[in-house]
Amino acid sequence: MKKLADIFSQLTHTDKDFPLFLDVLDQKTSNEDDFFAIMDIAKYVKDNYLYHGSKLESKILNLDKEVFAYLESKVNKKNAKRDWNGMLFYLDKVEHYFPISKDVTIFDGVEDFYLYSMLFPKKRIRLCFGIEHWFFLKKGVAYRHKEDYKNAIFNFENSIKCAPLSMIPYEELIATYFEIHDYDSAKTVLDKYHMFARTFYHLGVFYYYTALYYYEKHNYFVAHACIWYALGFDLSLSMRNSLLEKLNEIMKNQTLVFGAFGSVSGAKALTANNVPVWFSKNILTATLDMYKSSFVSRIQELKQFKKSVRRKLMLYKLSAYVEQIETNMDSNQYMFLLNLPSIALTIDKNWQVVYENDESYGIVLELENADDTLTVGVKKSEKSLDELYQGELDQILSSGCKLKNQTQLTTIKNGDLKIADVVMGQNFNMKILFVKKGDYLVTFSLMSKNDHDNEKFLLNIASTIKFYNNIDKITTLGRFL
Repeated sequence: MKKLADIFSQLTHTDKDFPLFLDVLDQKTSNEDDFFAIMDIAKYVKDNYLYHGSKLESKILNLDKEVFAYLESKVNKKNAKRDWNGMLFYLDKVEHYFPISKDVTIFDGVEDFYLYSMLFPKKRIRLCFGIEHWFFLKKGVAYRHKEDYKNAIFNFENSIKCAPLSMIPYEELIATYFEIHDYDSAKTVLDKYHMFARTFYHLGVFYYYTALYYYEKHNYFVAHACIWYALGFDLSLSMRNSLLEKLNEIMKNQTLVFGAFGSVSGAKALTANNVPVWFSKNILTATLDMYKSSFVSRIQELKQFKKSVRRKLMLYKLSAYVEQIETNMDSNQYMFLLNLPSIALTIDKNWQVVYENDESYGIVLELENADDTLTVGVKKSEKSLDELYQGELDQILSSGCKLKNQTQLTTIKNGDLKIADVVMGQNFNMKILFVKKGDYLVTFSLMSKNDHDNEKFLLNIASTIKFYNNIDKITTLGRFL
């Protein structure tokens, strides 16, 4: 078996050495020492030669895959055997052979890359795969079990830095802080973990550690609520057993009074103590942005990607937002989601938006189409439609306008509707439709110089009105929505 030392004197440090390297790298290895000798020769080539575009490049690339597969299997085997020193030995071999950088951002898939770019639009990133986050994670695990917590924390932090959307390093770092009783540091990492949580399992882990945090802080009321809430999500058997043990200890406390179950009251207790009860607003809005951008792209490969993102949005209870994106992107209509109150309506795209305000009641939308102007207003009131209608008419009459063609219609979808024409002089003619939706009076005012059927037009728009659950409500009420 020829090693680097055996051929070193024959090297010219030019491309004339390539045939020799191809020959020695093809040697059969009968043991691990021989394999390491081949690794040393390959590393020397990578560090000292410009071999790109040659047969040697192909050989080195294939060898890189073989080396990583071998070392990864050894690391995993030592991990399974809890041989932490052996695990670190093979990780040192990984670091020796492969260039490991703390200054890369790595993604486990295209979806994570796009999601990260939506979360942080100002960051300049590129789609990159690598072994850095795996390397730092495994090293951190070994040091944690060796109780070398300083090195464990250092490596977990590097793993998170390299792969901010990979959740396991966060979980390991949180667990490490719990082991050294640094609960405040664990809570800081836990809050970051929640911001990137994307599955029910992630939420389960978040509530598990949040419950432990409040338990260790002796806030048993919040811990009790968190435990009940956590048990409703995906958790491992060991996590469930741990929470049940804590719950049993809390319930034994004679000085505390709780309800029989945590359920809905538990969610309210979490909200009252600033504990989130659902996925973060960051993830919801970034996933929506990612779904919207997938419509703009013409890349055919995005078809499955789009389906995957859509499934996640439905999981997050964002069906109205999904409908809005699909309507606006794929149809000749435009769907508006007015945030306060959470009312949706749809109108043809030939109307241009003049004004849109979803932050206060009153006029929430104004649109123009040629010589026509459509205004949508919303007012909150517990009064009946008749009372509200009369109040609106009084205001119109007090402004000097006249009323004509007052009509009441009854529809299956919206119940009673009131319609009236408002006239002032020869040039001002407006048709108004009044609809009562829950505690809200919705008014549609159409100023038009055309002779088309304005009443039918307003009725068609009114038929599209519906309430939806906005992001704020979803993140506040969570799974009890």
